[in-house]
Amino acid sequence: MYIFNVHDIPFRNFIRPLLISVLAAGVLFLLFLLLVRRKNTAALMTSAVLFMFYFYYNGWILLPIKKTHTQAMIFPIFWALSTLIIILWLGQDRRASLNVNTTAGVNLMAIILLLFPAMQGIRYYIVKMLPFTPQVSHVIEGKPPQSLPDMYYIILDGYPRADVLMDEYGYDNSEFIQALRDLGFYVAECSQSNYSNTGPSLTSSLNLDYLQTLSDTIRPEEDDLLDLFKMLDDNAVQASVSNMGYKTISFASGFLWAEWRDADVFIAPPDGPMTEFETTVLLSSYARTLNDLGNVNFADIHAERFRARTQLVLGSFDKLAPAPGPKFVFIHLIVPHAPFAFDENGNPVAPGLVPPKEGYLTQVKFINKFILPGLKTLIEKSTIPPVIILQGDHGPLQKDLQMKILNAYYLPDGAEALYPSISPVNSFRVVFNKYFSTKFPLLEDISYYSDGRKFNFSVIPNTCPQ
Repeated sequence: MYIFNVHDIPFRNFIRPLLISVLAAGVLFLLFLLLVRRKNTAALMTSAVLFMFYFYYNGWILLPIKKTHTQAMIFPIFWALSTLIIILWLGQDRRASLNVNTTAGVNLMAIILLLFPAMQGIRYYIVKMLPFTPQVSHVIEGKPPQSLPDMYYIILDGYPRADVLMDEYGYDNSEFIQALRDLGFYVAECSQSNYSNTGPSLTSSLNLDYLQTLSDTIRPEEDDLLDLFKMLDDNAVQASVSNMGYKTISFASGFLWAEWRDADVFIAPPDGPMTEFETTVLLSSYARTLNDLGNVNFADIHAERFRARTQLVLGSFDKLAPAPGPKFVFIHLIVPHAPFAFDENGNPVAPGLVPPKEGYLTQVKFINKFILPGLKTLIEKSTIPPVIILQGDHGPLQKDLQMKILNAYYLPDGAEALYPSISPVNSFRVVFNKYFSTKFPLLEDISYYSDGRKFNFSVIPNTCPQ
């Protein structure tokens, strides 16, 4: 599970559940050894229990029947009884015939099963350390101008355009849009994202170009995301503003591949009692029954980390604005994207208690209410009027809606270069041209849709009336 999520999870988050699992295996082994007095049998019984514990939810998913609530309540009992029967069968006296060959065979299977993810992990860390040079680099260098404004790049993950909220959700977002305009923002009413998923979208906007131009590894048949994540790690915007003398500040988002952990200042909330990886492991194991029976809400524990990161950002604007600059602040808020962990007033809500459509809209109302005072603070408390880009990386996860995004710019100078259908790939071309005197031509605004995270792109035309 760790290797499957290796792009998302810091290695240190893997250590604690691994140690707990090893400790549990040791305790089980000693317990079975006391019962049967045969170490090979005790080891095999321990392996069976661990397998049944961790494979529980996969067993339910793979069950070739139509799932019902009654079956979901009965299945944990069936699974526990099956585990007990296996243990008793292995522990019978006739199993004393377990010989060296049996033990060696089981150990060999275990080694082979472990070898594949271990090799994947080693490959990932080796390739991650290798330098990656994009085919086209837009990193700027040179003597920085005087009186540089602070810059804020704020991503609201999954935030859509106003017409999407009206047409699909029956929600009039004009009050929020007008509030942005009253603060001095230019709102691109017909903007579309350049890609339909967060990774490609951020990689493109932060490198000022399309992925297909940046690397020849972005091909329909290619499944490996390492080059994409490396382009995101070593993006042109972060390198350029550092060259221009900016201090970079970044906040934790919960997605390792999208975080600027090498920023001059990286801000994250204190660790909670349980990491998202640990809750994911427990929800895939027999411990899920505690969640299903209402004894523990693992989904809410999981969502608490998202709440902590969101609240940390929203509570930091009054400290960011007066801090000495110039500074470039990268903020990626996982809202209104799931998990739907807030009500519209910012109070915690356990995910899954409301339908997804209602939960999504509630997150829009929540972030509308709480982001506006923060933006006002950044503008009013900054010594030099700042540059602020407030942008969705994609819209709701439906093909006909996914490209339509909120895209708003606070540019004290240079707003004349903006237009209703500007897309994120041109955002920093406009900003750098104005504030760093570059001469980037604006690219054609193209939206590429792909199913999942693959690079099999199809063009989604912009049908918004200009």
